[in-house]
Amino acid sequence: MVSTKRKDYIPLVMWFCLFAGILAIAFIRSHRAIGVWGQAPFNWDIVFIGLYLLWMVIEFRVTKRDVTTEGKKTSDFATCQLYGTGQALTFLTAIWFPSAWKVPNPAHLVGLLVFISGACYRLWAIQTLGPFYSHRVRITARHKIVDTGPYRFTRHPAYAGMIIANTGVCGYFFNWVTVCVFLLFLLPMIIVRIVFEERTLFGIDGYAAFAKNRKRLFPAIW
Repeated sequence: MVSTKRKDYIPLVMWFCLFAGILAIAFIRSHRAIGVWGQAPFNWDIVFIGLYLLWMVIEFRVTKRDVTTEGKKTSDFATCQLYGTGQALTFLTAIWFPSAWKVPNPAHLVGLLVFISGACYRLWAIQTLGPFYSHRVRITARHKIVDTGPYRFTRHPAYAGMIIANTGVCGYFFNWVTVCVFLLFLLPMIIVRIVFEERTLFGIDGYAAFAKNRKRLFPAIW
């Protein structure tokens, strides 16, 4: 078991850095002549960025709780930091680099709806898991298997929601830098994190039976 007193603050620090970074880049973006919404009556980038920040604020309670939560058994091996970095870079590059879309088009609507669907699915998973959900890989003395809500279908719906939400980010703000960060950094880190996480989860009574008939992320895929 690894001491986690200092590590427990890392997700909190990363949250504040990402939030501040989004605000800073959004301000810079608003003063750049990107042109996508120049002739439109409303800038939907503002809506998207606002919804992303709202998503972060809703999840902040989990990040804050992780600082003092009891009964940690940590086997992250830095996957928490790398996973968080991948998430941050995906969105920061999305709003920093110019989009391949030069005018409003259906990809903006589809990307926005996919993002909202993914974020809501992830929040549903977090709400279902309740006090057992953590950004750290850990178990508590009273840990139990939850098989309701989205956990009826897969073992890691919160990660699935993260993938879906960031697919929406890539589609809406489409640029190749963001797509590469998502596919080559964030997505692999989610997979690696699941592998490490399940090393701990399979130590919980009943998890093997729970996992037997459920895929990790998406039914019939993986």
